[in-house]
Amino acid sequence: MASLKTNVVFNFLNTITGIVFPVITFPYAARVLLPDGIGAVNFLQSIVAYIVLLTSLGIPMYAVREVAKYRDDVAKRNTVTVEITLLSLVLCLGGYIIVWILGECVPQIHSQLALFYVLSLTILFTSLGVNWFFQAIEDFKFITIRAVIFRLLAAMALFLFVKTKDDLLIYALVTVGSTVGNNIINFIHLRKYIVLKQISWNHLQVWRHLKPALHIFVFNLIASIYLNLNTVMLGFMKGDSAVGFYTAGNKISHIVLSVVASLGVVLLPRCSNLVENGRMDEFAAVTRKSYSLVQALSLPFTLGLILLASPIVIIFGGSEFADASAVLAWTAPIIIFIGLSNVFGIQILYPLGKENLVIWSTVGGAVINLLLNLLLIPYWSYIGAAISTFIAELTVLLIQILWGYRYIPFSLFEKANANYLIASLVMVVFVFPLTLFLNNVWLILILSTLVGGSIYAVVLWMLKDSLFHEILQYAVRIIKH
Repeated sequence: MASLKTNVVFNFLNTITGIVFPVITFPYAARVLLPDGIGAVNFLQSIVAYIVLLTSLGIPMYAVREVAKYRDDVAKRNTVTVEITLLSLVLCLGGYIIVWILGECVPQIHSQLALFYVLSLTILFTSLGVNWFFQAIEDFKFITIRAVIFRLLAAMALFLFVKTKDDLLIYALVTVGSTVGNNIINFIHLRKYIVLKQISWNHLQVWRHLKPALHIFVFNLIASIYLNLNTVMLGFMKGDSAVGFYTAGNKISHIVLSVVASLGVVLLPRCSNLVENGRMDEFAAVTRKSYSLVQALSLPFTLGLILLASPIVIIFGGSEFADASAVLAWTAPIIIFIGLSNVFGIQILYPLGKENLVIWSTVGGAVINLLLNLLLIPYWSYIGAAISTFIAELTVLLIQILWGYRYIPFSLFEKANANYLIASLVMVVFVFPLTLFLNNVWLILILSTLVGGSIYAVVLWMLKDSLFHEILQYAVRIIKH
C-alpha cells in the first residue's frame, strides 16, 4: 500500500488534470457546436446526472468506508465488494427503466433520443466502474494514471473528430468516453484482486447494504439540491444575467476548493480502516495533520482570491464579468469552511459512523441558504446569493463543530496552526500594495502570485513550521529520485 503522502500527491495530480482538461477542451467545443449544441448536451447530461444520483444511492461513499474497513481481511473485503457491485447493477436496471420512460414520454428528450441514450451509458458504467474499490484500497496511482490517459484520449478525439455542429453525437460519445473507458478498465483490473471462484455465492447478503447506503443518499440528495439552490432561485427571481455573474465568481472559488477538498478522497479510506481496527491514536494523528494541511492551503488561497478578485474575474471571464468580483470575494471563504467541514464530516464523523451529524449539518445549511436567498436576492441579486452561500457554509461548519466536538480527537486551537494565519496576513501586507499601484490585470495576478507565494513560504520557514518542513523534505526526495 502506498504512503499517505504519495496518495495525496497522486490525488492532487488527478484533481488538477480534471480542472485543466475542461479548460482546454470546452472553448473548442463551444466554438464548433455553438450554444444550441452545447446546450442540448448539457440539458440531457443534467438529466442523466440525476438518474446516476438516484441509481448510485449513496453507494460510492458508503462502499469506500465498508471496503476500507476490511482491507486487511481479503475474504471479507471481496465479499463486500461483490455484494455492493451486485446491488449497484440491480439499481442500474431501475435507472434504465427511468431512461426509457423519459425517452418515450418527454417530447424534449424524445426528439434527441439517440443523444440521450449515448449519454445514458454513464449510468451503466458508473455501476460497473467500482472506482470506490480502488479508493478504499488506496490505489491512487492506478486511479490517477488511468484518468489522465483517458482524459488525453478524449481531448485528442474531440480535436480529431468533432469538426462541425453536426458532430453532436460524436461529441456526446467523446464526453462519456472518458468515464466509460475509466470504468471498463476498473472492472477489468478488479480481477487482479477478486477471484470469483473463491466467492461463496450462496452466503452473499446483497440487500444488507441498502439501508446504510440510503443514509448517504439522503446526504447526497440534500447536497445536490443545496448546490443548485442559488442558481435556480436567482434565475427565477433575477434572470439569466444574474445567474451568469453568480456562476462566474462562484465557479472560480470551487476550482480552488476542489484542490483543498481532494484530501478527503484520500483520507476517508485510511481513516475508516484505522477506526475499524481500533488504531485510534493513528486516526487522531492522521486527522490532526489533515486539519493543519487544510488550514495551510485554504487560508492563503482565500485571502489571495479576496485581494485579487477583480483581476482574476476579468482574466478568466472578460471585462463583461467584472461585477462578478464581488461574488468571488464573498464566496472565497467557503474554501476554508468546506475544507474544514470535509475534515470534520468526511474524515472524522463519517468513519466513526456519525453520518447523521453530517446530514443534519447539511440540512441546517440548506435551510439557512433558502431563507437568506428569499431575504437578500430581491435587494442585492447575485451578491445577495453570494452572501447567503457564505453564511450557509459557515453554518454547516459550526453545526459540525458544536455537535461533533466530542468526537474530534485533537484540539482545534493548537499553537502550531497559528503559523498559517500569521504567514497569510504577512502575505497580504506585501500583496495589497501591488493591487493598488499596478494597472495591468495580468501583471497584478502574476506578480501577486509570485510575491505572495514566496512570502508565505519564507514566513513558514522562519517560523520553523513542522508541516511545511515535512512537505519540503518530501518534495526534495521526489526531485532527487
